[in-house]
Amino acid sequence: MTFDSQQFDSYVPIFDVMPTKWEEASPAIVEHLKKISNAVNIREIGWFLDEELLSGKAFIPGLNNFASGQTSQQFRQIFRKVIVFPSLTAGINTEPHMITIDGNFTLIQLWGSATDAVAFTGEPIPNGVDTISYDATNIIITVASNYTRGLAVIEYLQEL
Repeated sequence: MTFDSQQFDSYVPIFDVMPTKWEEASPAIVEHLKKISNAVNIREIGWFLDEELLSGKAFIPGLNNFASGQTSQQFRQIFRKVIVFPSLTAGINTEPHMITIDGNFTLIQLWGSATDAVAFTGEPIPNGVDTISYDATNIIITVASNYTRGLAVIEYLQEL
């Protein structure tokens, strides 16, 4: 399977030339619609919810494909989930993520933020002092100060 650069481009292409005869224009229209569909579908989705959802991102073909000798170009979908921390107290804070963490799980990204709605301050996590990690059941945020709320965003693969 081969790909052209349009399949990996996130911009909708601009077309200003089209054949005037229907017989010639029909295949060109179909190809342009494919390019537009690919450009629209290959983009990051702006939804950040507290449930597992597709992020709109695609990742390199699966490890299982290579292990079995296949050269499939089947890209894997990246999932995203937001975990809400009602508050963060100085020290270690945990919140269940409800994600299946097993041999099929691959972490892509994990980041967070802390907000103090009283002092009107906040910061990204991780940073020089505060950390974020996960284990089989929880997201773990360690902070040096108290915050009124925190968020963790995790993006991951579930290998088929």
